[in-house]
Amino acid sequence: MTKLTLAEGAGSFVFCDDGAVPSPRTMRVFSFCPRSRNAHTRIIVAMHGVDRAAAAFRDLLAPQAERNGQIVLVPEFDPEQFPGISAYNFGGVRLPPPDNALQPRDHWNFGVIDRLFHYVRDAIGSSRETFGLFGNSAGAQFVLRYLALNEAASVDLAVAANCGCYMLPNLAKDYPDGMGGIGLDTSDLRRYLGRSLVILLGDADNDPDAPDLPRWDEAMAQGPHRLARGLWHLEHCTKLASSLDVALGWRLEIAPGAGHVDQLIYDQGANILNG
Repeated sequence: MTKLTLAEGAGSFVFCDDGAVPSPRTMRVFSFCPRSRNAHTRIIVAMHGVDRAAAAFRDLLAPQAERNGQIVLVPEFDPEQFPGISAYNFGGVRLPPPDNALQPRDHWNFGVIDRLFHYVRDAIGSSRETFGLFGNSAGAQFVLRYLALNEAASVDLAVAANCGCYMLPNLAKDYPDGMGGIGLDTSDLRRYLGRSLVILLGDADNDPDAPDLPRWDEAMAQGPHRLARGLWHLEHCTKLASSLDVALGWRLEIAPGAGHVDQLIYDQGANILNG
């Protein structure tokens, strides 16, 4: 890999993901580096929305990241390499319908996040062993599945904001609606429910006619809009954790007055990840 220098402010670089399977690939990563930075500066990996607009997403996160002194990395899951929601939102675990074939675990698209973090950490001389993970909307779908399906040992705190629908921690329901049929067991459910996770919801993200709101049957069963679905899911998982005798690591935060795509969400997400 070429040497990486993160310049102050907004920038980008090409990440050569040599660990990708079945073959290495390159990804554009849009970055933000605060004026004041040292070896202990917090690193956040942020997952863009369904529009794949990684540069614009970086720009929305940058103001609060500057105030908090955080490095932000937004990997671009371009539609050529990661086509459709099966490859991005759902992590490439299954091929898209009508095939739906389960891919080998090493073909799943989640591992690039860990590899990106470790590459940047080592390249810039960071002492950080862990990072914060943030996603809004489609990015939140990726974040939740990443935590549920992987050890994700390098993530110390994650924020999933304004998710359109939620994968159920249910081994009897096949992926992507549930966690069944992909080689997981009850220990994976317990680990997922114990993760440090914030469900962040805008209390104005309550439009049942919103564009891009998932409307398949499983999604509609969770509520009429994103706010209702987030509240329903947290309640559902709280009861599930109790039945499994797991201390739920999740908590809810509400962004007052925030809609679906809203600067208030990005600022509050950055503040949560600042600890």
